[in-house]
Amino acid sequence: YVNVVRSGESSGKLDEVLDYLADELEKDYDMTAKIKGAMIYPAFVLSGLGVVGVVMMVFVVPKLTDVLTETGSELPIATKILIATSDILSTYYIIIAVLLVGSVVGIKFALKVPVIKSIIDQGTLHLPIFGKLLQRIYLVRFTRSLETLLMGGVNISKGLSITSEIVSNHVYKSLILKTKKAVEDGNSMSSAFEQNKYVPSMVSQMISIGEKTGKLDTILGSISKFFGREIDNTVANLMTLMEPIIMVIIGIAVGVMVAAIIMPMYNMAQV
Repeated sequence: YVNVVRSGESSGKLDEVLDYLADELEKDYDMTAKIKGAMIYPAFVLSGLGVVGVVMMVFVVPKLTDVLTETGSELPIATKILIATSDILSTYYIIIAVLLVGSVVGIKFALKVPVIKSIIDQGTLHLPIFGKLLQRIYLVRFTRSLETLLMGGVNISKGLSITSEIVSNHVYKSLILKTKKAVEDGNSMSSAFEQNKYVPSMVSQMISIGEKTGKLDTILGSISKFFGREIDNTVANLMTLMEPIIMVIIGIAVGVMVAAIIMPMYNMAQV
């Protein structure tokens, strides 16, 4: 932003540059808000399910399984697993809580190590469903930011250097820095993008057209709008799919509890 404002002052287009930056902030906010909004419902339901599950394992299941173990009859494997899990949670709950907190803190610090962050960033791009969504988000951040910089009068090399810091994923940051070096060596941006599997071929083809026609900023805007719509559609589809997926998860959890506790009790009553 500082570089864009500086270029606006030197070119006499400060009012236009500030408009571009305001639009950039609004678009980033809208995209982030949509993604966070899509995750609130499943996160809330799954967190509640996890809390209820832990409470049952610690306080309810032991009392029910005591009745089953006192009979001395052979218990199903599902019941044995449930009893073992309940015993572990009831006995070592303090240690488990400390380990969970330690894991969260450890991951937070591990992400600051470049090698570990690079591995995690690459792994997230291969996640089912969310991997493709993240790839589109990083591409939109890159194209939208570079468009804003070019329209503000920043040269391509400097623009690529700035956008490499805006894109938070190490894989895309490395790609942008390689592209910057290729541009400084006299090559085109599209040539660097063509060789990367995380960039759709359409992107490199459109950038090539933009470079040849001298309308790279316009092409970048078109790319960001296209993938922005794709992100919106993906998020909307995820919202539609989340409810049945959560119902299936809850059904499986209830089914496991029934198979592990209710069925042995029913068999015992039959005898």
